Amino acid sequence: MTKSVEFKEKIVEEVTNDFLKRREERLSLEKQWELNLKFLEGKQYYSLLSNGKIIEKEKNFGYEKREVYNHILPIIERRLAKFSQIKPIFSVRPTSDEEAEIKNAKVAEKVLLSTFNKLEVEKTVLQATKWSETLGTAFYKVVWMVDGGKQIGKTEEKEIFEGEVKISAISPFEIFPDSLTHQEVEDCFSIIHAKAMRILDVEKLYGKKLDDIKLFFDEEENYVTVIEKYEKPTKEYPLGRLITVAGDKLLFYGELPYENGEEKQRNFPFIKQTSGIIPGSFFGSSIIERLIPIQRAFNAIKNRKHEFLNRISTGIMTVEDGAIDTDDLETEGLMPGKVLVYRQGMSAPSMLKEEPIPTEFSLEEERLLTEFISISGVNDVISSALSPKVTSATALEVLSRQENEKLFLEAENVRGCYLMIAKMILRIYRQFIKGVRIMKEVETEAENKIFYVDKKVMQSDDVYIDNENEMLFTQSQKKEMLFKLYESGLLENSQGKLSSITKEKILNLLGYKNLFEEKNLLNLHQQKADSENQKLKKEIVEVDLIDDDEIHLSEHTKYILCEYENLTKEERERVFYHIEKHKEKNQKKENEYARNKED
Repeated sequence: MTKSVEFKEKIVEEVTNDFLKRREERLSLEKQWELNLKFLEGKQYYSLLSNGKIIEKEKNFGYEKREVYNHILPIIERRLAKFSQIKPIFSVRPTSDEEAEIKNAKVAEKVLLSTFNKLEVEKTVLQATKWSETLGTAFYKVVWMVDGGKQIGKTEEKEIFEGEVKISAISPFEIFPDSLTHQEVEDCFSIIHAKAMRILDVEKLYGKKLDDIKLFFDEEENYVTVIEKYEKPTKEYPLGRLITVAGDKLLFYGELPYENGEEKQRNFPFIKQTSGIIPGSFFGSSIIERLIPIQRAFNAIKNRKHEFLNRISTGIMTVEDGAIDTDDLETEGLMPGKVLVYRQGMSAPSMLKEEPIPTEFSLEEERLLTEFISISGVNDVISSALSPKVTSATALEVLSRQENEKLFLEAENVRGCYLMIAKMILRIYRQFIKGVRIMKEVETEAENKIFYVDKKVMQSDDVYIDNENEMLFTQSQKKEMLFKLYESGLLENSQGKLSSITKEKILNLLGYKNLFEEKNLLNLHQQKADSENQKLKKEIVEVDLIDDDEIHLSEHTKYILCEYENLTKEERERVFYHIEKHKEKNQKKENEYARNKED
């Protein structure tokens, strides 16, 4: 046996044993997740025993009602609807104040917008949020697919693609940290991602045959558990390690592939999203875990209430022993017109007098419904509007704001994941893009524009979110504030008008950016001003009649402020002269506007 074969066998054994150990350590967590899924589906008569088994509770009596009144599912749906409103607006800080770097940062923003749109990241985030809401934790995996993107060539052996980022939502069932006490992904030394895959797909992906594979686990036919172990960089392995194992086969052994950390450090390709944070625990808690006791109590009270109503409606008959044929009575019941014959000399059958249904049933039901709202943080606005306690639209607005405040921390976690996805996209593009790449600009649905990028435009990965948390201000509140600012005149320029730049920003914030018809014109003016900045280094450039003075003044001023130290005295004087001419032209417009207003 060669040393290479011995090494492979040793690595496979180590990774497999490590995975089995980690799986055993968190077995109790997995059982809780399974119970959460059952309650979400409406299978709500299951219990988790101390020995880790999940069993279905049997009926105590044959007549016992076991209906399910599932409030957990609509609560999760309403919370997901709230979180789906989160739509971050990204900005990228340039690496310096040079004009070229500022432009690169703007292009990087367009790259993010284009990539988010092409990969449908919002759908992925919604899927991950479903996992985190149900099980407490979800993960995103951001990787580079060599066979993704457009085909750019072909050889005798295979087709060549430009490559593309892939973002996947992963359930916590597939992620195994080296310690359950590590709070964050960054705290871990190693993370295992284990998933079931078809053997044919594994062979195609890794280019290795899995004939006569020895399975260590109870897999389905034609499926195998693929174990990917990611290890952080160490002194022994300065670029980290990625080891991939399936059964008794070593599929991949190499360095950690992605420079997705700060300062081009190699790191895990995972982002963690948590619903309820538990201090000192890698996995979070789900809202379902807190709702399960209330749901059980609610099912019980509703069923006991209906059993009581059934007894009242059908009645309970008392019969002297031997007075009638009880078997016939039990079979047919007291149908209308039935002749009930009883034995002569015995007491006639009679109905047992029932007390009215106790008010405690209804009171307890109301208390449980209130607890659902209190714990989940979401309420049915229609039900609140019909409540006698809510007497105005202002009260409804207060209820809505309080509801959003309860979800603020969870919403911040989702926004934080959006931010990390954006940073990883830029870092992976910067690492893997070769040459110039064509990307589609997201403008309007009717227009398809393209722009060209290379890794230079993504030197900055300093991404930040430019809008407030959606749980802090509702969309209607934002619109109302913008309308107030508009009516107050604070957004107008000296001519009493909205500038093109201000108009574009307002429509973007209102969600109607496609209505801004001057977008193309604005871009053309900016491009013309940029071209003039370059010409001013060599010669005087006169102001044109068609120039939008506000846009040109803004672009020329930014240019002189950024490039001041790099320009000669003569170049500065030409720029200052050009700016002065724009100001004179703009002043004439303002004077004319003032005269017309007086007339």
